[in-house]
Amino acid sequence: MITYCTATSDDLPEIMALLNAAHLPQVGLEEHILNFMLALEGDKVVGCAGLEVHQDSGLLRSVVVAPAYRSQGVGAKLTQGMMDLARQKNLTSLSLLTETAADFFLRFGFVEVKRVELPAALQSSQELQGACPETAIAMTLLLQETPEA
Repeated sequence: MITYCTATSDDLPEIMALLNAAHLPQVGLEEHILNFMLALEGDKVVGCAGLEVHQDSGLLRSVVVAPAYRSQGVGAKLTQGMMDLARQKNLTSLSLLTETAADFFLRFGFVEVKRVELPAALQSSQELQGACPETAIAMTLLLQETPEA
């Protein structure tokens, strides 16, 4: 049975191993670890997803599920958990970069955008400063309407 919980710094080695196996960036992980959600089977980390908060914008990062646990709804539960967390934090948008999972994120309402169209606040993320390649697809999801001036 898969259970879900918030990550702590004690989980860093297992998360890093999971990200490494999936060829995903690990840079910046430690500073955002408390905004990570884990999928566990027993005490084994089988999936994770993280949220970087930059002003009123969020960056969904490090969504990964171990191969043996894919196609079982684990990735969807992790993604929804991060979307819920972003809303709890009153973020106006949630964006991401992906090389392989654009179709997956379309199911949640994310739309493909040009990288330069991502919120300016996200430019401070190491993911956008080179941790993710320029070939990665940028996607974004509006979480709430921004008030008009």
